[in-house]
Amino acid sequence: MSPDIQITLQRPLNLDKYDRSVPAADQAHTIPKSFLDCMAVREEVFVKGQNIPLLLEGDSDDCRSYHWVAYASAEDGTRFPVGNLRLVPFPHEAHPLPGSSFDLPENVTGNELIAEPKPWIVDRATTFHDGREAYVKLGRMAVIEEYRGKGIAGQLVRSAIAWAKENPTAFDVHGAVDESGAELTGEMTAWKGLICIHAQEYVAKTWGKWGFNEDEKMGRWTEAGIPHVGMFMRVDLPSAP
Repeated sequence: MSPDIQITLQRPLNLDKYDRSVPAADQAHTIPKSFLDCMAVREEVFVKGQNIPLLLEGDSDDCRSYHWVAYASAEDGTRFPVGNLRLVPFPHEAHPLPGSSFDLPENVTGNELIAEPKPWIVDRATTFHDGREAYVKLGRMAVIEEYRGKGIAGQLVRSAIAWAKENPTAFDVHGAVDESGAELTGEMTAWKGLICIHAQEYVAKTWGKWGFNEDEKMGRWTEAGIPHVGMFMRVDLPSAP
């Protein structure tokens, strides 16, 4: 029997008071509970389950991202978090190079969840990305062990994609400039339906079932010692009225 799952969206938020060096349970009470629930799931799956350092789990994309949290019901009617997914709007850092490795940077402190503006760049072209088109990126997919195999991950992905399709201009940027100071317009600042995922290799087939295709030219790399592969999908957006 499938569990009764409720999915909640946490929009971008101020994380000035979030200390990435301590667990979600010990954060300031001013942090929204839905975000703390996201981090609790991520800590359970990635930090405890995959031995990823706590300092590496939170990053500067968290405050500008949209987070979906899956809640299950307890016998007493209360709900508790069992899954999480985030959507990071553009711009993004350059695509990882084939064979590269990403680990915890040196001199990272706990209070680095305040996002510095990402530079607008022309990236290298890959199989599904021309290096210029704006795309959103799904990531940090996590479902706690006891609730895997119940379709919760798929619910999270479908919820995020459906919301993005219904709100395609939510990510559009106005007044952005490149490194030379020239204003950017068109394909680099307006979302046209392209979605990326940096998937751990062992779940790439699952992402494939949800409509994502492996980007062969992006290659493969490791993050915190875990092999990753780039994947993309494109969704049709509603026509403007």
